[in-house]
Amino acid sequence: MSESPKCILNNKKGSISGPDADRVCQQGSIGEMDSGKLILSDVEILYLLERDKIQLIESGKQLTFPELVESLSKEDQDLWLRFLLYSDLRRRGYLVKPGYGPQLEYRVYRRGALMGKEPAKYLIYGLIEGEPIAINELSSISSSAKLSKKDLILAIIDRQGEITYYDASEVTL
Repeated sequence: MSESPKCILNNKKGSISGPDADRVCQQGSIGEMDSGKLILSDVEILYLLERDKIQLIESGKQLTFPELVESLSKEDQDLWLRFLLYSDLRRRGYLVKPGYGPQLEYRVYRRGALMGKEPAKYLIYGLIEGEPIAINELSSISSSAKLSKKDLILAIIDRQGEITYYDASEVTL
């Protein structure tokens, strides 16, 4: 059995070079290709690392999943929640890409979508159960989704890490 591809961590981004880059990208429509390198976001790295699909190297040292979570969580308190949401969507069979800014966390493509051939169908907004949200913030998010011609999905994450999804119609003030 061949060794897992090596991913180099630098500034919360990961990169995979060579033939492994194409192979990893093709297997799961994950990351973005840039000049022959596959560039991965923090949650994509966590997703692949948790599933033993890559080896993560930082400054010549191999990092484990818990080490990476601890390291990245120091700067990003929402990392674990973003990872739970990303991972849940992927397990459900969706293709997931970064969304539009900090509010709309992810763009999600329908199951079976061909990347680059059709646009994302949904915009996902993650909320933590019990934390209030201002109605004008919800209205702004709804307007952004409507302008981009995507369905807005509210993802409510409870205290046990379970996620419930709600299809949201337009929110107006």
